[in-house]
Amino acid sequence: MTTTPDLRGGAGPADTVFHAGRMVPADQAALRVDSMALRYGLSVFEGVRLYRRTDGGLRPWLLAQHVERLRSSMDAMRLPDPGVDRIADIVGELTERNGLTDDAYCRISVSADGPGLIDAPVRSALTVTVRPMGRKRWLAGAEGMRLHVSRWQRPSADVLPTHAKSISQYAGSRVALMEAKAAGYDGCLLTTPEGHVAEAPTATLCTVHDGVLGTPPLSDGVLPGVTRAWVLAVCRPLGVPAAPSVIDAKRLGDADEVFLCGTGLEFATVRAVDATALPAWPASPVTDRIVNRYFAEVRGDAPATDVSWSPVD
Repeated sequence: MTTTPDLRGGAGPADTVFHAGRMVPADQAALRVDSMALRYGLSVFEGVRLYRRTDGGLRPWLLAQHVERLRSSMDAMRLPDPGVDRIADIVGELTERNGLTDDAYCRISVSADGPGLIDAPVRSALTVTVRPMGRKRWLAGAEGMRLHVSRWQRPSADVLPTHAKSISQYAGSRVALMEAKAAGYDGCLLTTPEGHVAEAPTATLCTVHDGVLGTPPLSDGVLPGVTRAWVLAVCRPLGVPAAPSVIDAKRLGDADEVFLCGTGLEFATVRAVDATALPAWPASPVTDRIVNRYFAEVRGDAPATDVSWSPVD
């Protein structure tokens, strides 16, 4: 598995951020305490990786797809557009202002920053931050995660818009994750009301059985991940059969490979689910091919896979 060194050490938030129409010092970017974002969780966001390319320069990865999902999330949560068409220019300016030259992470949020009751008219604020970020420990140290299948569920689309990347979605996920970590696990998997496995709190689940890659369908209420879309797209040129499919927790222990993927996490192999160790771990030939292709593309050493993001499979 080809990765790059862990670049996390000592990296803090960048000095300059974009907030509500202005470039400001990070400690001056704030939402008022009575804002609708803080009262009701009216905020949507995206995380975008920036990668140092082999030929020089730092470029955002799949930015257009992330912005498309951001627009979809804004529509679902009925947040007016604060000017997201400017995001590419804002990210470029922040990268230059903060002197970033190595791998980084950009967080983009659209929040209801005005006060009001739950049905009040909304005023949106766009906030963009960029800070250094390298590999997480799962890639940097080639570690495998121990996951717990949580009793906590991913809400169904009848509860709230599951295709929206809204901060309100993450409160329950955090409870599930903290519970799993307190029990000694590295992470957890949320389930659906029907008992299917859905996703990790901040990442997509993928399995490999007999060379075929599966991932829970969006109809099971999982977030339509941008990295998920890339994985499904890149499997075709790699010759790996892949399709969304309902995943039963009991089948996870029989999988040849299990991994999580997402923008912030990138990739993490799974070595055990609850008390069941995956018999083939650490061998992960399909995952390794996907990860190697990913870093070849983000570094500019291989043509980028054509990725179409959609809120439905």
